[in-house]
Amino acid sequence: MFKAMLFICTLYPVSGTNENCWEIHDMIAPNGYITEEQCMVRIDEMAIAVRSVVPPPYKIQYKCEKTMERTHNESRNKETS
Repeated sequence: MFKAMLFICTLYPVSGTNENCWEIHDMIAPNGYITEEQCMVRIDEMAIAVRSVVPPPYKIQYKCEKTMERTHNESRNKETS
């Protein structure tokens, strides 16, 4: 499984907070995605959402963190569901 995460830092605090950096975790699939490719698609969606909210300049870093392996039976059961 791969969990989608973004780390955003901006030069200026956003929304009246004193924080300039945030770690953002995916709430659509908080347990992660089966493939890294699915995770990267979600990373792109999350980055687009951040760009619409956070004023520049900012830096976005991303990670598809590998969390655990599915067993052969779990993968087969998922495919037949």
